[in-house]
Amino acid sequence: MRERLLTTLICLFFLSSTVPAATATGPSDSIIWGVTYDWANLDDDQETMTGVSPLQIFEDLEQAAMIAKFDLEALSVISGNSFIFIEQWEDESTTQIEDGDGDEHTVIVRHTEITLRHGSRNDQGIVTFWEDANSSIDISYRASQDALAVFDVVYTEYLTSNLEHIGADMSITGSASQESELGLELDLRGGGESYDADVEFEVSSGISVDSITSEWRALEPIDILHQMSIDGSEFDGCWDICGMVSGDYTVSANYDFSLSGIPTEEIGLSADVLDLSISDTVTSAGAFYENFDTGYFTSDRTPACNGLNPQMQADLGTGEDVEVQCRQVIPPFSPGLLGMFAISLSSSFTDSSAFEAAAEELTEEISSIAEEVGDDIQDNESSAEDIFVCDDGTEIPAYWVNDGEEDCPDGSDEYGTDLDGAEAMIEAWSNSDLESTMSTFIETLEELLRDNVENPVIEMENACLTTLWLPSERMVVGAAWMQDGYMIVGPEIDGVGDHNVQFGIEYLVGDDARAAQAAASNLGNLGDLAPPSQHDARDVNGLVGDEESESGIFVPGVSILSSLALLGASALSQRRNE
Repeated sequence: MRERLLTTLICLFFLSSTVPAATATGPSDSIIWGVTYDWANLDDDQETMTGVSPLQIFEDLEQAAMIAKFDLEALSVISGNSFIFIEQWEDESTTQIEDGDGDEHTVIVRHTEITLRHGSRNDQGIVTFWEDANSSIDISYRASQDALAVFDVVYTEYLTSNLEHIGADMSITGSASQESELGLELDLRGGGESYDADVEFEVSSGISVDSITSEWRALEPIDILHQMSIDGSEFDGCWDICGMVSGDYTVSANYDFSLSGIPTEEIGLSADVLDLSISDTVTSAGAFYENFDTGYFTSDRTPACNGLNPQMQADLGTGEDVEVQCRQVIPPFSPGLLGMFAISLSSSFTDSSAFEAAAEELTEEISSIAEEVGDDIQDNESSAEDIFVCDDGTEIPAYWVNDGEEDCPDGSDEYGTDLDGAEAMIEAWSNSDLESTMSTFIETLEELLRDNVENPVIEMENACLTTLWLPSERMVVGAAWMQDGYMIVGPEIDGVGDHNVQFGIEYLVGDDARAAQAAASNLGNLGDLAPPSQHDARDVNGLVGDEESESGIFVPGVSILSSLALLGASALSQRRNE
């Protein structure tokens, strides 16, 4: 169940909106907390936590290649910012609402507002060159990604005087988008053969939530928050009394996929059969009516780390310290919000006939492309396997070729083991020093990495991640990252000192968080969240010979290893079995 909760939380935290939502206005004494992160600090933070510097890994790659006597250069740059704030408050007066059975209740009105903003740019490039006699491998690789998330949720729940749930209302606006590009240039030579490719791959996708509004009413009061105050409490599923969630939505989704430059004729396919371009945009509006369901998990009151007591005084930015419990509580807000969000978002994008039709159309288009490629392969195989044309024009069954008997009048069907195409190239590589070069490279790299790995500044196994639980109100009011008895990220807690290690994460409460939230709410595009002026990809562009390329895109570090894999695979090729 914990895994399901965490998955849902990840989905929640990474959705976004390009148009800020109409938000509730919290009072000046609301409980608000949040974190910000500058992605320019990622390399330093990774080194602090792991003892391994990403920049040093690149240097080790290049040095190992130099010792192995081939060329390799790699560069990466990342920038951007992330913000997330959670604000909670209650109305001064109670109100009257009806539950799912029509019974009227006097309720406390509690608001939760979540503000998420994320934008990142990352560029990465690698070039490598190896040669031996008449064989060579020349690779230039560039990958990039832009990611944007701007997201707002306003959640209003209705509680009895005993803090039991009668229901809640929710408003969601947001969108998420990602654009990725990949360029791969290959120049492969060996055995008198050559293979050149210039592959371009682009993909973008996104979802937009113009509006989702939903309402939940229980059939009778539900004691969820009280159960969260119990040690080791776990809630999974809500049965007959939990009622229904109903709502309206206007949402859209888009995708754009293109692939070009694969030399299909070199692999026996028709020209341009793998030059693809697929795109679509789908908009849907409608209503949903679903059973309410949610979940939560709580730990014991005593965290398994030094420096924190079960009950502590914390500065929440309300003007005076507040007594909180230090314990793991998931999610870090009302579980009603988690359940309504998951149901509302899932229903909006899965119950729509428009999205269903679009998914079927995409499936059919992909199947058509696959069928076309399969037919092409089959045609080539048939023509190649059924008939062999002798040098003098005589046709014989293909399976007679190289069977030990001359079936062609000129004997051209018995050409032995003469190689051409890819086989000749691979044979030439296997007879070169490529395998020994890559062995030297791998051994040297392993040694360099061992020598350059230092003990991390902090030991993550000693880390304590905890939420701060306010038992009187039965809500999470903050979070903390403790390390070796000291605070790394979190609010000021009486008797707890700050750790001397600095991270790019900034924790904010009270007026500081409120001001940062207001500023972040106005950031709605990539230029705001990841300014081009803070992202210099000129070195990456120059490395791969792409001076005109725009900067600012994200690529996983594994992409570098993907390029090296071609060298490694070639090196590990065995001699052709005669």
